[in-house]
Amino acid sequence: MSGIIKPGSMTLILANPGAGKSTFLKALAGKLQNNAKTAIGGEILYSGLRGDEIDLIKLVGLVDQTDNHIPTLTVRETFKFADMCVNGLPENQPEEMRDIAALRTELFIQILGLSGCADTVVGDALLRGVSGGERKRVTVGEVLVGGQSLFLCDEISTGLDSAATFDVVSSLRTWCKTLGGSSIVALLQPTPEVVELFDDILMVHEGHMVYHGPRTEILSYFQERGFACPPRVDPADFLIEVTSGRGQRYANGTVDMSSLPVSAEDFSNMFFRSSIYKATNEAISKGFNEHQFENAEDFKKAKSVASLARSKEQSEFGLAFLPSTMLLLNRQKMIWLRDRPLLWGKLTEALIVGLVLGMIFFNVSSTYYLRMVFFSIGVFQRQAWQQITIAFQLRKVFYKQRPRNFFRTTSYTIAESVVQIPVNLAVSFILGTFFYFMSGLTRTFEKYIVFYLVLVCFQHAIGAYMTMLSSLSPSITVGQALAGISVSFFLLFSGNIILADLIPNYWIWMYWFNPLSWALRSNMLSEFSSDRYSDTESSKFLSNFSITQGTGYIWFGVIVLLAYYFFFTTLNGMALHYIRYEKHMGVTGKSITNEDENEDDENMYVEVRTPGATDHTTAKPKGEGLPFTPSNLCIKDLEYYVTLPSGEEKQLLQGITAHFEPGYMVALMGASGAGKTTLMDVIAGRKTGGRIVGDIMVNGEPKDPANFSRITAYCEQMDIHSEAASIYEALVFSANLRLPPNFTEAERMNLVNETLELLELSTIAGEMVGSLSVEQKKRVTIGVEVVANPSILFLDEPTSGLDARSALIVMRGVQSIARTGRTVLCTIHQPSISIFELFDGLLLLQKGGYTAYFGELGVDSVKMLEYFATIPGTIEIRPQYNPATYMLEVIGAGIGRDVKDYSVEYTKSPLCASNRERTLKLCEVSDEFVKHSTMNYSSIATGFGNQLSQLAKKQQRTYWRNPAYNSMRLFLFPLYAIIFGTTFYQLSADSLKKINSHVGLIYNSMDFIGVINLMTVLEITCAERAVFYRERMSNYYGPLPYSLSLFFAEIPYLIVVIILFVTIE
Repeated sequence: MSGIIKPGSMTLILANPGAGKSTFLKALAGKLQNNAKTAIGGEILYSGLRGDEIDLIKLVGLVDQTDNHIPTLTVRETFKFADMCVNGLPENQPEEMRDIAALRTELFIQILGLSGCADTVVGDALLRGVSGGERKRVTVGEVLVGGQSLFLCDEISTGLDSAATFDVVSSLRTWCKTLGGSSIVALLQPTPEVVELFDDILMVHEGHMVYHGPRTEILSYFQERGFACPPRVDPADFLIEVTSGRGQRYANGTVDMSSLPVSAEDFSNMFFRSSIYKATNEAISKGFNEHQFENAEDFKKAKSVASLARSKEQSEFGLAFLPSTMLLLNRQKMIWLRDRPLLWGKLTEALIVGLVLGMIFFNVSSTYYLRMVFFSIGVFQRQAWQQITIAFQLRKVFYKQRPRNFFRTTSYTIAESVVQIPVNLAVSFILGTFFYFMSGLTRTFEKYIVFYLVLVCFQHAIGAYMTMLSSLSPSITVGQALAGISVSFFLLFSGNIILADLIPNYWIWMYWFNPLSWALRSNMLSEFSSDRYSDTESSKFLSNFSITQGTGYIWFGVIVLLAYYFFFTTLNGMALHYIRYEKHMGVTGKSITNEDENEDDENMYVEVRTPGATDHTTAKPKGEGLPFTPSNLCIKDLEYYVTLPSGEEKQLLQGITAHFEPGYMVALMGASGAGKTTLMDVIAGRKTGGRIVGDIMVNGEPKDPANFSRITAYCEQMDIHSEAASIYEALVFSANLRLPPNFTEAERMNLVNETLELLELSTIAGEMVGSLSVEQKKRVTIGVEVVANPSILFLDEPTSGLDARSALIVMRGVQSIARTGRTVLCTIHQPSISIFELFDGLLLLQKGGYTAYFGELGVDSVKMLEYFATIPGTIEIRPQYNPATYMLEVIGAGIGRDVKDYSVEYTKSPLCASNRERTLKLCEVSDEFVKHSTMNYSSIATGFGNQLSQLAKKQQRTYWRNPAYNSMRLFLFPLYAIIFGTTFYQLSADSLKKINSHVGLIYNSMDFIGVINLMTVLEITCAERAVFYRERMSNYYGPLPYSLSLFFAEIPYLIVVIILFVTIE
């Protein structure tokens, strides 16, 4: 690939997912991995300079495809943190820039239209925060505040409505033209008006460049080569269809059909022969000089940008070391304080454990002090183990922010460590105080302080060790396994399980390296050096415990623990800085270029048999289909209120009345944050909190939550699936659990295969869900719901993350589902003309949750356009303009637009009156529709046996396909057994010390087997938790069979590892 990106220019990348967009953008940002497995050829010059000659981070900003944020921070806090990190404190700016610097965060919140949610947490899959579209804008804004000269955006329109996308790209254009920066933006479904904002277009297919040149010349370029863009087809859709090898339908007759290019190589070679490419190549050969620029001013700007970024001797960070560390410390403090369950959980656990240990060892004899103190210290290893999960959650965000030079790794490491000090002090104080005074240890202030100090030092050392393991480990499984090995070593060689003088010489080094043994020895020496004991008693007890060192070792132990704390914290910082574990996803299916298959896309339907209807169909090319009960859905005066943290009640939906009938596909649209997803969640029963007012009726009866999930399917905006299942298995699992037992196996599999074909997943049906790209996962999300054979289908943003063609395929599939007599309600952000006109009706929400329009669209959206034309002061639609974009602009979607209140106009209109009349009629019981209360539905489609059987198969597959988890256990347990066995090798039982050590071995073996399995299984269950929530909401199964299936999946592996362990030991 060769080309020139000019200063002040906007370049649009058009390509299918998997074509190489992200790779190209990473190459420009200097972020491609160059190792033994990869090779990078050619060179990239920035104003004539190579990437290694300049500070690329100051010059290039890359917006990721994924939204990685700290979920508990608000939008404003996320922006402010990025701004402060990259640009420094406002007071440190030149005087003329201080006011602008102070307002920079607010400016970008305004530009990106995030004012309404600026103080809302960003959220993630498990914590509800801002909407998907708003979260995407947060990702964009976090990079924008950095003020680089070259701005690279990877699929930034995902989750944004077309008006908001237009506004974001417009603000980028203003930035380019005003400040002379350059933007390269990859968009999946750009509308014509968004495309018009760009100067150049770069098209990539299967890694080949098929066009790079002026936007104004691209249609004529393809027209000369035999392809013409018809009216009412978005140019971007046309271009992607043509370059993907499906352009025969657009042939204009000037070139013979057999000579039309089809493959990526054909298009690439055709472009290399063009005058556009030759002119670019000629310019490249001249090198970087003023002849490349239209005027000398542009050349000077380009040069000055390079010299600005060239200043490598200056600090690469926006903040000095101390302010940066304090800023990070403040952020880490907020993260801890906002994770109330974790914070209160730790304190409650400390209280309970302290009381339990205190009661067990209440005023116990001094003979048991070694074991007692061992437990009081050892319990902190379990608490520290949690640190691995906490650190892993923050690691993704660190991996994103550190390469952008937000902060020094040292600052991050220090902040991460220091923020834990108050928590550790509180936990040690609660647990240690209750235990100390209940157990009968020496009750003097001096001895208590020493005991407490040793606990705190050990807690910090072991916490730093676990945090270091999380940075060194490629996955949480490996981290948990390493923690397991370490804990077993620390417990075994602490001087309690086997006394110090009985440890074989080849393992004694572990006793001296072990932080637990230093802590235990210090506390034992401190206790027995008190006035309670005579010198004889003291030496006798210590000799029985095999402790021969003097009291000087008390403080020596504290120093060693503190040294470990600093050593492990330093290693953690080095691991974070030099080691990166990042996952690259996406599988590619070759383009289907057969024109017959292409035609079939247009008319793809699933045949079904409606109960009571006469079967006129003679040929059924797609199989028999499955019967279902057609259902109408009505909402009457629906309102929804949520309680804010302040205690104030906020209304999100304002008296919405609408009806959705079988066979119709209704679009639910509005600006980002207008309440589309909220409305659909309320109707579908997905809102667990808040207050709902109004009626939701199904076939003339009030909605019954007990059976509603049986007749509905809900495709969520976030694609949550078990990553260890193949696409085919995911659909089969859904069909087997959500279709009632009266359907045969053949009927189920027939529906699964039809759905795979419908969503163009057949060619990759064997691929693991975890390796799929965003758009492939989106189709799987729809597939698992469609195989449930629902009467009503809800889809939340089914086209977000898809390219134009994939979106059209998906939506044609959804339309064909509606045509079978199902009721379909679908939220959608930025449909192209062709997608928008697949819908039959539209429910349009204005900001605040008000109805701006509800009714039919009509052919070419004429009914909706006629309605808006009757409202005084409404601008007319321009010829060939996308009605969806026009309608969103009219009601004031996008950023910072103030328009008239169309909800008032709608309420006064005859359309509203007729809609209400129709809704009220459908709310009445009618012979036309079957009452669901007569169907005797159980809330879950299949019985307990089937649920357990299907879940057990799924969990068994998940375990089998997680080799890191199971092979780690199969390798580690024999290893542990060898360590335990060699430690106690041929140890006789001829003294009390040796007998106690044998008892210690039995305890440690039991404790070890239980705890290691407990901690390692956490990753599997946590990874599947979001999937469980989704499947449980859809009533796939009950909680008991799910829990039992996890238990049964573990049993074979547990039996094998325990037999290995016990036999070897």
